[in-house]
Amino acid sequence: MTEEQIVRHIHENKENRPDSLTVGTPSKGGEIKVYFNAARPEETNALIDAALAARAYAASKVQVQP
Repeated sequence: MTEEQIVRHIHENKENRPDSLTVGTPSKGGEIKVYFNAARPEETNALIDAALAARAYAASKVQVQP
């Protein structure tokens, strides 16, 4: 991907998903940030569900050290 394509991709995504929500904390199980468009609630719910599933999957792969 060229630099121009990267900048364009970021700009297009920001316009399509201007709202964001941060859940959790980095030191207590991880933090996720979801970008969405509040005018599209069904898509927003799906994005949040997918982000939470990804967070849970990542947490399941981390070994807790005693």
